[in-house]
Amino acid sequence: MRNSLKDKSDIMDTCSINPAYRTVDQLVDAVCESYAAIKKREDSDHAWKKRVSANRKRLAQEIKKFHKTSDTLTPAVQKKLDILHNKKDSIFLMTAHQTNFIPYSGVMRKTTLMDAIGEKVEKITGVDTIEFYGIANQDIASSWPWLKITQLPSIFHKKGIFEHIYHLKKKYEDKMHAAVPKPSWSDIAKWKTDTEQWMKLCTNLIESHGHIITPGNKSELHSNYEEFIDIINTSNESARNFAEFNAIMLSKMVNNHFSHATLFSLFTDCQQIFDKEFLYLLENHEKYHKYLHSIKGAKTAKKIAPFWYHCECLGKVELEIKEDKDAFKLSGRCPACNKTHTFHIHKETLTRDFTKISKNISARARPMTLVFFEGLAVNMYVGGALAGKCYLKDAKYIAGKMHMNFPPVAIWRPKEKYKGFAQLSCELYKKSACENHTLKETVEYVKSEIDSVNNQMNVIDIRIRNAASEHERSRLITEKNNIRKNHDMRAISKKLSSLNKINGAESVIPSIMDHAINIGLRNTCEQWHNHLIENGSLTKEIILDSILSKTQ
Repeated sequence: MRNSLKDKSDIMDTCSINPAYRTVDQLVDAVCESYAAIKKREDSDHAWKKRVSANRKRLAQEIKKFHKTSDTLTPAVQKKLDILHNKKDSIFLMTAHQTNFIPYSGVMRKTTLMDAIGEKVEKITGVDTIEFYGIANQDIASSWPWLKITQLPSIFHKKGIFEHIYHLKKKYEDKMHAAVPKPSWSDIAKWKTDTEQWMKLCTNLIESHGHIITPGNKSELHSNYEEFIDIINTSNESARNFAEFNAIMLSKMVNNHFSHATLFSLFTDCQQIFDKEFLYLLENHEKYHKYLHSIKGAKTAKKIAPFWYHCECLGKVELEIKEDKDAFKLSGRCPACNKTHTFHIHKETLTRDFTKISKNISARARPMTLVFFEGLAVNMYVGGALAGKCYLKDAKYIAGKMHMNFPPVAIWRPKEKYKGFAQLSCELYKKSACENHTLKETVEYVKSEIDSVNNQMNVIDIRIRNAASEHERSRLITEKNNIRKNHDMRAISKKLSSLNKINGAESVIPSIMDHAINIGLRNTCEQWHNHLIENGSLTKEIILDSILSKTQ
């Protein structure tokens, strides 16, 4: 491994990333350049080429297992698997994400970006592309709210946000997402009931403001909703746990409804194939931590292994590395059950010793990219805005120093606009409540009206307390009640609450459920794809046509 990675800086410099690609064509050019650089490295390093081919073939086996379980082994997916299994030359595109509960649209949009880039790259190079989606199902269940919460806009809910929540039991908080039981059918029934109530409230508000939803449009919206509920139901039937439930749901939407040939695999299943890549980082942990410390600007004596160990209880164990001339000692305590784990990886029997634990490990954030990019010769990675600012930037620096492959990184997070149930509800209510004023101006006016009335009432309260006679006190109480009645403080306060909810509803990034109901999954994908092919911008906002935006 070490020999195959030496003296590659001249090759890998040509693969340096620019996370600010603004157009599809810029990204396509970068992918083609990455592919050329990979081919150059393969020509001079046959051992690396052989290892990458073997890794891809082993990955195909894990991918096939997942798609069989998910009932998403489509002909298009099988065709891509055959390319990997037969070790055929291909351009490898990748993305990854946690197993979010009914994810927001950006998690889904990554697959359309890979599909569009792959389509263009294949036309230019004549080489098949592989689009791989690694599913990080090993994150701690309580570490990230979106693992158990999904959001929709709504002026009928607190802060303008309607949430579906999976209530995580305390005993799973320190365990991996893959340890969490899948939803009960009563959970799903509640999500369904709440969604139908939300749709009904929105429909009533829309129609009360004179907007007609035709019977045909209502039928189409209901059909979309039922299609999405079917995805939830069938995903739950196939899943073994909550993380897998979300992963299967993602695959069903992408493979069966978007019709993408995206290949999916759970990290807990596929990361074990990268034994040589993990061992390279372990053997060179001093260098790795040196480069990491130079980024962070701080140095500690503690060295952490590039991977987590999965305890029998499904907690994640951080392993400290201690090295002597004969072995690497890895040790750590499980935060879920407090069990201490200690492993000795002897240098003379390095591979054999590592194999004993490799089935129970998963990469940490930065090493994840290093392991996958090097082990699969990845030519493009679709990341997120947060990841780009955090671990991807660090990983690129470390990869350059350690002469490991690092591909172009794409980020596509445009603003989206469309007229859905909640969006149209907000629009019509705002138009009625604000008239010719802005939302901000209207909120300030209603606040000032409430403050003015409250000030009047406060003055009267003081006068009531200081009244000289019972007659005067009764008169003042009547005056206070008249002020409250004339201004209808309850209605004004309700109006202010609704106006404030609009801000929340308009700012929330909705779950893909919102797109599925209001636009349709297939239609959403087609519009994303058309934007990429026809517009070509990775930064401009996308205006999506929805059912409710159709001419009445």
